[in-house]
Amino acid sequence: MINIGTTDFYLNVTSLPVEEFESYSTELFDEWEDYVSNVLKLPDYYLALDVQEGSISAKSKILVSATALCGFLASYGSISSGVKNLYSDVSAIGNYLGDRAAAPFPDSIEKPKVRKRGEALAKLESLFVRVGNGSISVDEAMTLAEKVLGEDVEEVPGFMEELRGSLEDTPSQMKLPIEEMEFQPDPQEKEGDRKPSSPKPKTPIIRPDQYRVEIWKESKKGKRNVRVRKI
Repeated sequence: MINIGTTDFYLNVTSLPVEEFESYSTELFDEWEDYVSNVLKLPDYYLALDVQEGSISAKSKILVSATALCGFLASYGSISSGVKNLYSDVSAIGNYLGDRAAAPFPDSIEKPKVRKRGEALAKLESLFVRVGNGSISVDEAMTLAEKVLGEDVEEVPGFMEELRGSLEDTPSQMKLPIEEMEFQPDPQEKEGDRKPSSPKPKTPIIRPDQYRVEIWKESKKGKRNVRVRKI
């Protein structure tokens, strides 16, 4: 299976009672799953959401088979366009999860922290960028793409040939996607010129026993699985 997107969420709030925490987690998964099914046009996928106490933190991931992913990307005609559009959809799904996770806590002083990663999609998009700016050749990009997609990509007839054609047609000087950019500090900025960081808010009191709720579906039409663990 290929990971096409993960989302990390953190909200600094007081721990919930165990039953309420489990209900919050399962309802969040159901809302997220419903949104995913409406946005992602992939034939099948694996969904997983882990929600943990200690305030509330959550991690989601979307996995797909090489056959489903490659078939979907090839259906766009241009694999580059397929990667870009799927990447955009997965990013929107991450935004939705962050919004829904924070919705039950409108009075929270802190804003939730959400981090999204495009995983395999980000890596594939970066190959088009690097070919476009001349930092790697098409042959080098193909070798890297095989590592990202795994051996199962051979089960999708013609996909690698289409990928090569799309890479060869990549326009020069493509802009880097946000996830691939690196922050470079201003060389004129001096250490003393930086504003002091704001003091961290106090961590809310949490009970000694904390729990993690693990929820997953192994296929689009499969059943929802729930497991509650003490941590």
